[in-house]
Amino acid sequence: MSGILLSAHWTNLLVANYEVDKHLLEKFLPARTELNDWNGKYFISLVGFQFSKTKLLGIPSPFYRSFPEINLRFYVKRKIKDGWRKGVVFIKEIAPAKLIGYMASLLYNENFITLPLKSQIRHTIDKINIEYSFPINNHTNYVKAIVNRNPANFAEETLESFIADHYWGYTRVNEKITKEFQIIHPPWKIHPVLSSEIKIDGEKLYGNDFTNFMTPPFSIFLMDGSETKVTRPLVIKD
Repeated sequence: MSGILLSAHWTNLLVANYEVDKHLLEKFLPARTELNDWNGKYFISLVGFQFSKTKLLGIPSPFYRSFPEINLRFYVKRKIKDGWRKGVVFIKEIAPAKLIGYMASLLYNENFITLPLKSQIRHTIDKINIEYSFPINNHTNYVKAIVNRNPANFAEETLESFIADHYWGYTRVNEKITKEFQIIHPPWKIHPVLSSEIKIDGEKLYGNDFTNFMTPPFSIFLMDGSETKVTRPLVIKD
């Protein structure tokens, strides 16, 4: 395993999942990886979460230690000698400051854009009210939900467990080169969503193929999150 490069607390991960045609994802697929399916279905996930207590090489970051992020991801696997590594590929990530995106691009070749992203989290006795929002062309885009504060147990074969069980990240450098990094954290608790509302201009953000966000997601849930460590990226070549 490569050394730890980044550590932070990733919390309040609101995950909206949309079924897509596998051919939509193939152009984003890094070399040496394959699409990972759940019961023959392929998914993208829109994930909003809070990033805090950021450290680089164990040193607290002097800038932007706490901020929200939204990313669009899909699910892959890579064959190794003793099995499979299950991971995620980020199509695009949104952060509220250019420096955040610059560092992620420099270290991991990730595709970031900068928008004035905000988060609101409010706890009641039995619920969590959560919202991630940002403007595009004077129109507010958002994903928000009312969540049960009590986590639920999901069987291994459920979509929720499939989505949560990916502990590697992959980025496409070019047609032959991929960067691989490990995402280290304990299993996260999953909370059912009681109601949700999503207004995302997918076409404006991600291109003509991404109009899924005009329809309700296949599923949506909240993962509580925890301290998370990310290793230095390892270059994999064909």
